[in-house]
Amino acid sequence: MNITGLGPRERREIEEALRRGEPLGLQLDGELPRELRAEQVAPWFDAASARSPSLQDALRSYLPPAARPEAPPIRVSAVIPTNRGTPLGLAALRAQDVQMEVVVLQNGRCSGIVDGDRVYALDWRGHGATRQRGVELAKGDYILFTVDDALPRGRGVVRCLVEALEAGGYDAVYGRQVPWPTSDAVTRDRLAAWTPSGREPHLSQRLDHVFALARRDTLLNHPLPDAPIAEDLLWRQGRRVGYVPGAVVIHAHPRRPGELYRRTRDIHAQHIMLGEAPLVPDAAALIAALPGVVGPALRGGPGEAVNQLAELLGQLRAAQLTASAARGQGRGRGRSS
Repeated sequence: MNITGLGPRERREIEEALRRGEPLGLQLDGELPRELRAEQVAPWFDAASARSPSLQDALRSYLPPAARPEAPPIRVSAVIPTNRGTPLGLAALRAQDVQMEVVVLQNGRCSGIVDGDRVYALDWRGHGATRQRGVELAKGDYILFTVDDALPRGRGVVRCLVEALEAGGYDAVYGRQVPWPTSDAVTRDRLAAWTPSGREPHLSQRLDHVFALARRDTLLNHPLPDAPIAEDLLWRQGRRVGYVPGAVVIHAHPRRPGELYRRTRDIHAQHIMLGEAPLVPDAAALIAALPGVVGPALRGGPGEAVNQLAELLGQLRAAQLTASAARGQGRGRGRSS
């Protein structure tokens, strides 16, 4: 399927084709829309050309990594928990130029038939313990952690992670997330800040199991923590992690207030328990943060102000919960002394 423009209608068609697993080519007649950048657009396509030579060069420099059939064999196990069904990226993972097995961990809330190379029905024990069980069940030399609604791009993308891991001497590496063609402006901005574009792998203070890879031996010797969420944040403490911007996965969630509140609350609680200062420690801080809602609300359109407020309330609730837990621990120590 060849695309010549990037208007709203074309973006919907691109997203539908990506979800169906169709190959896509871009033959851009004009310029990019103002709200899009070459590094966000190019990973949607397998080939790209543009009337502008400079734009064509930029687009081609960000295309997904191609397969290298002559490269040495590598054994990788993808570990994917799911409560929705067959992982979106299953076909893309099976098409990789490495020896890939896809281990799908199906929890009890998932109905219907789930496809994968090996599918296990497991009780959900949180992100940490469930993924670690997948490590134990896997057979590959490397473990690729990803999620059931992510779409890896390029037949060489997993090899790209493996080669960066070994070349950099890292304990783990993770790739870049780009938004779906129909994602909103706030999501595009957030992902560009969280996993920025770049040319070369480099040391990072982050780790994200949306698309991350480590040696299986490393994970067996240093298991993921038994954490309900943010197990990647906890595991990376004191470890050498690399960021590989050339290894791209399409992944973004629709922004809904309830989900944003719960996820923000749970993740920020983990950050605070690691000793980081809460971003919204009290009601006064919440009020002081409200002017910052205006810019994203204007960019995100109707409903984004509510999303922003949900995230602030999630941060406040995380601070309250961790403070309450700390007080309870203090009283417990006092009684035992």
